[in-house]
Amino acid sequence: MRAERYDVIVVGLGAMGAAALYQASKRGARVLGIDRYEPPHTLGSSHGDTRITREAIGEGDFYVPLVQRSNAIWRELEAQSGRTLFHRSGGLIIAPPGDSASFHGEGDFVAASERVAAGHDIAHEVIDADEIKRRHPLLKPRECDRAYYEPGAGLLRPERCIEAQLELARQGGATIQTGERAIGYEARTDGVTVTTERDRYQADGLILAAGAWMVDLAPAAARAGLRVCRQVIHWFEAEDIRQFDPQVFPWVIWIGDTLADFWSVFPAPPAGVNGVKLVTEQYHRSTHPDSVSREVTAAEYDDMYYRLTLPRLDGLRNKPIRAEVCLYTVTPDEHFAIDFHPESERVVIASPCSGHGFKHSAAVGEALAGMALDGESEFDSSAFSLARLAGSATD
Repeated sequence: MRAERYDVIVVGLGAMGAAALYQASKRGARVLGIDRYEPPHTLGSSHGDTRITREAIGEGDFYVPLVQRSNAIWRELEAQSGRTLFHRSGGLIIAPPGDSASFHGEGDFVAASERVAAGHDIAHEVIDADEIKRRHPLLKPRECDRAYYEPGAGLLRPERCIEAQLELARQGGATIQTGERAIGYEARTDGVTVTTERDRYQADGLILAAGAWMVDLAPAAARAGLRVCRQVIHWFEAEDIRQFDPQVFPWVIWIGDTLADFWSVFPAPPAGVNGVKLVTEQYHRSTHPDSVSREVTAAEYDDMYYRLTLPRLDGLRNKPIRAEVCLYTVTPDEHFAIDFHPESERVVIASPCSGHGFKHSAAVGEALAGMALDGESEFDSSAFSLARLAGSATD
């Protein structure tokens, strides 16, 4: 066992863990970060070159303080690291009227986003299909479709965000152990011990932010409420990549008539993948991060291009450039899980998940550091309690 004792150990250095490590080191804590891989990497949930960020969080008003604080932290990180982490592009959420299809547990997501925006004085518009086509001729909405538009929305660069926070954490004195898998932990009245494949480490507190591997590390009672779903990220060749620059093309979340019709297209920022990113979501099949198939099949490419993209978007060739598998850890209500371990407040559990976590990650990391170091956070996390997951079978 290592002789050195830390104030906090962070297990998992993806979006949330990297943010927590940075925030704890910023406060002068003696902190250790452990990851089984070399973050940022493509084996978990915190990759894909771009991630959407928006302020009007239709999933619930209680997310707005998190995303607004995160936006401030991204600006601080850009200034400190010299990296561009955010591209303003505006964002469109397109959907038919009514509750025919939900998104992240909310029916009529356009109306939900508009309601949150109005309640928080966030600049926005709701526009009809003709106006969508006038502004963005590449898009092909149906006459029944309308869109929530947020001009201040944009893209985050996840790998850069993680790299920046890990670099700044190191500069702040953090110790980082990568290529080392945590296999267990024990909390006692006098501290916490984390056991890895190589060693054992001691600390006053522990933050578990292991992404999809939380299905193995979360408290046993909560594991039934967590499951992992395999998602595929595609990039296709553009006829003219300049038409997808963030300065002229917004990100689009397109909610169809059924959950299987969900589709999203991203702008192509400079110094990124030289193609247009497309995603869908599936939640009917579960997997495990150690056994998930990372092969993307021809059928998956065809489904993305012919069924989901061609009816909605012009300007792309049927020429796949790249694909990655991403893992979503999903709760039954699609809200986060952020709480103290039910048997010890020395252990903080963090699974800010269900496919909409990255935009909040900078502020979540700050909250996790506060919970581990002070026993509390300024953010209200009551909606994210572990108790609601206990005994929740999701599959």
